[in-house]
Amino acid sequence: MLEQMLNSKSLPLLEKMAAFTERRQEVLAGNIANIDTPSYKMRDLPVAEFQKALREAVELKGKLNEPAAQQSLAMPVTLANQPVETELEKLFPRSLFQAQEAAPQNITFQDENNRSIESQVMNMTKNSMMQQFAVEVMMAQLNQLFTVISERA
Repeated sequence: MLEQMLNSKSLPLLEKMAAFTERRQEVLAGNIANIDTPSYKMRDLPVAEFQKALREAVELKGKLNEPAAQQSLAMPVTLANQPVETELEKLFPRSLFQAQEAAPQNITFQDENNRSIESQVMNMTKNSMMQQFAVEVMMAQLNQLFTVISERA
């Protein structure tokens, strides 16, 4: 999967990944900001669902790269009579970017808060690394494109 993510045709997927991690960082920061709020329930984005959608999108792109699936430049690339962009939008619905109450990872406190500062900081660190990966790969691909456009070697 990593090789396919590093492919130059993966910019839309990297864009989704960067947007998801940005939104998740906001949610995790909100959890830390409300750590002492009574009855506050930790929230998070559906990470497993996003990873599943990302995996399916990579597989979709792989199918489109097969010789039988490629079409002439005059014809838009389609899969099951649907444009690729439509298929990607179906894989990444808005619900993936909306915070949900996180399942408690520890004992709920007497004030009904399910806080865990350690897990929130750990999740923010992992999330930050994912975002950095997506942005760096996008920048590398855009720099390659810029080099080609400007005809430099």
